Amino acid sequence: MSHDVVVTWPVYDVDDPNTGALLKQAGLGIRLHPRTSNRTPAELADLIGDAVGVIASTDPFDSSVFAACPNLKVIARTGVGVDAIDMAAASAAGVVVATTPGANEEAVADHALAMIMALQRRLADNDAAIRRGRWDRAGALTPSDLYGATVGLVGSGVIGRAVIRRLRGFGSTIVVYDPFLSQAPEGTELVELPTLLDISDVITVHAPLTDSTRGLLGAAEFAAMKQGAYVVNVSRGGIVDERALAASIASGHLGGAGLDTFESEPIVDSPLSELPTVILSPHIAGLSHRSISAMTQAATQAVLDVMAGQLPAHPVNPEALRA
Repeated sequence: MSHDVVVTWPVYDVDDPNTGALLKQAGLGIRLHPRTSNRTPAELADLIGDAVGVIASTDPFDSSVFAACPNLKVIARTGVGVDAIDMAAASAAGVVVATTPGANEEAVADHALAMIMALQRRLADNDAAIRRGRWDRAGALTPSDLYGATVGLVGSGVIGRAVIRRLRGFGSTIVVYDPFLSQAPEGTELVELPTLLDISDVITVHAPLTDSTRGLLGAAEFAAMKQGAYVVNVSRGGIVDERALAASIASGHLGGAGLDTFESEPIVDSPLSELPTVILSPHIAGLSHRSISAMTQAATQAVLDVMAGQLPAHPVNPEALRA
């Protein structure tokens, strides 16, 4: 039996005294397999093999992976999303899944606001126009205001509330659709989804990917939105129907979109990439120098805790340690 930890998180220093060096001091080997493209569960299982732990990116851990990797004891996610992990199978296999909350929420909120502002101020359009030799002031590329605009949030957890704090400083009207809330966050109004669609100039998504949110925003929802409105998704791909979104923008109904997450990552042959009013980023909303360091250190500590027979700080399935 090996005592290796597989790292699929793209940035990991095996000699860093706060991360890799700690694993080695604990007698754990390190195998780096950064996730830079899509992997099947079978490919992931081959990489893990007889390893005891994984410091994981958004890899597909289904039941077949746990069956093929019986030595696995811990998956430490760099982030908070576990939609790519079959949690029931993990618990049944005695694999503790840990996340790193508190490390990247403010970075995600910054990214959401940056996308909202870039779309409304038409930064990419105007940049491209200047590079083509145009100097279009007060013409077709005139921006809109965040001040006084109505911004609708789909979901309002920790990240959503961080976005709300930022938007309040811009004088925006903020509405929230979140079926799990009974009271609106301060400075906002709680509304049903049809109302949010009808009145929002920008919709920004901050919900987890679940059975109830998959495909939540599709062709019918985009048709119900204001002419020229924008959609921002820094949450999870799959909540937004990307082809329906592209069709609505191409038709001229929606003004554009900012997307950091996608149903399949990396994206391949997406119609969104052909649209000039769409801003795309490679699932980096939660990443900054600060957040990367914090997530990597927290994930490393989670592995060390489980290997020492202790619960990590943020276990998703604590019962697995006793399995």
